[in-house]
Amino acid sequence: MFIYTGKLEWLHYGEDELFVVVLPNGPVRVGDTVYFYFRWTINAKGVKNPKWFQSLNVEEIVKTENGDDTFQLSHGYYSWEIQSQKGYQTITVNMSNPDGHKSAMSLDRTYQPKGEASTDAARIWTGKLDWPRYATNELFIVIVPDGFGADKPVLAFWQWTVNAENKPKSPCLVHGVQQAETPSEGVFKFTFTDYYIMACTWDEKTERLAINMQEPQKHGQDIGPFNLAALVERNVDGLTPPELPVGKAESEVRYPQAEPALARIHTPMPFPRTLVETLTHTAAFLDEAGHLAKYAVDRYHTLDKSYHALLTQNDDLNRQIGQLTVVGGKEKKEIDSLQEQLAVSLDAAAKKEAELTQKVQDLQKASTKEMDHDSEDHSALKAAHEQIQKEQDARSEVEKQVVTLQFALSEGQTRISQLQVQDLQLVSEISNLRGQLDTEKAHNAELGGRAGDLEAKVAMLENDAAAMQKTLARTTEDLKQAQEDAKAKDKVICGLKNDVAAKEKAYEERQKITGAIIQTLEDQMAKLEAKWPFPDGSSFPNPFPDGSIPNPFPDGSIPNPSTDGSFPLHTFPQPPQQTTNDPTDATRKD
Repeated sequence: MFIYTGKLEWLHYGEDELFVVVLPNGPVRVGDTVYFYFRWTINAKGVKNPKWFQSLNVEEIVKTENGDDTFQLSHGYYSWEIQSQKGYQTITVNMSNPDGHKSAMSLDRTYQPKGEASTDAARIWTGKLDWPRYATNELFIVIVPDGFGADKPVLAFWQWTVNAENKPKSPCLVHGVQQAETPSEGVFKFTFTDYYIMACTWDEKTERLAINMQEPQKHGQDIGPFNLAALVERNVDGLTPPELPVGKAESEVRYPQAEPALARIHTPMPFPRTLVETLTHTAAFLDEAGHLAKYAVDRYHTLDKSYHALLTQNDDLNRQIGQLTVVGGKEKKEIDSLQEQLAVSLDAAAKKEAELTQKVQDLQKASTKEMDHDSEDHSALKAAHEQIQKEQDARSEVEKQVVTLQFALSEGQTRISQLQVQDLQLVSEISNLRGQLDTEKAHNAELGGRAGDLEAKVAMLENDAAAMQKTLARTTEDLKQAQEDAKAKDKVICGLKNDVAAKEKAYEERQKITGAIIQTLEDQMAKLEAKWPFPDGSSFPNPFPDGSIPNPFPDGSIPNPSTDGSFPLHTFPQPPQQTTNDPTDATRKD
């Protein structure tokens, strides 16, 4: 059990009042009960010093980066958020209402259990304290966190209306041990002492606690009896935590593996001595297993991508080999056709050459026989020589084409040989990658048994992240509301400044008008003095010998003198009507 004390600060309803918070199970879990005790300075109905006691349930918990807790409490009107600091040494209670009012109060831990935890039920009594001169209708709280028994702790909390040093609302915290008397049937009596001596009597039937409070060397005074506010039952075995609210859900199930996936270790190992240390080491090993599993999965995906990339590359090379094979076949057919055409052309050229040679020889013989040949024979001989030259040129061109095609065919065959070698290398590399992939699959299967725990831990972290997102969203909304309130106050301040400027301007105008009226009156008096002198020749006496002219219109109203035409009518400008925007005038409800 953790007990915290501090001061309640809430608008004008709770001003510097004692505030006690009890966490019956110490660090909280979802579903735990949290007890609040304080009194209002005045409530919304105008009642002074009413007591306030609430038991609220923890609805949501978010872990901070430094390991502390932030948890929400359910309530019909107020919203409560508690933040623990330094391992629950202090807490900050954030209180807000639907109207947007907020207050953050810091409380210190004044009690925590020492030694072995008790299995007895804890009890909390509340009531009021009236004490001569120092306390009137003050909140009084008594707690036995470990139940009844000799030397067990007992705590009392109250607030002096004014203390001996005349300081108002001074808290008093008493932490003592029970000096138990022999119990009788249905009644248990014990005493504890700090400065005051507290003689307590507990009635088992009514659960009420009567106290005789005595100041040293003086007579005692009965206070109470106090009613039981909370009874906190303990677990009998001390190991199982309080049962949380349960609900029904559907889930798919399967049988576990028939044989263990990992061999059991039978050699000595450095096991920690305590349960918490063992769980801490287990969590560390799970983290390491998660790291290995993540590495194996990443490695598997990398090899899988490399394998598929090599398959694609191999398919591309096979496609290129097929295309080159088709091209080489076409070129070979074309070369064979050209070679056939070359052979035919060579045969025809040889025949033609033989015919022309024979013809030339015949013509030469004829020319020797006939010395007197004519020009027609010379032309025929020249044409025959030109035809022979053309046939020889055509044969040379065909031979060049054959050589070019043979060179291209040789290059294609060389390229095909190179691609076949690359294909063999890729097939070998694919075989090696398949072996590595099978090894990684086996390793991945070996680590698969640990994946469930890691997934559960990831789910828990995701839930924490979602809760943190909710807290961030709530904080953002609060900041937005604060900014809107600041803008509204800025508008109010701007309106007030405008009102002040208008009033100052009206005041200046009024001074100008008053000065003009006074000057006009002085001019009229001077004229009257000049018109009506006294019979003895003296001028009209100055009615204001000291030089001060009293205000002729002390009430601010000016009569209309325009009937005699002496000076025009002047009226004072009235200041504009203004509405107050002072937020303090608005009626606020609790």
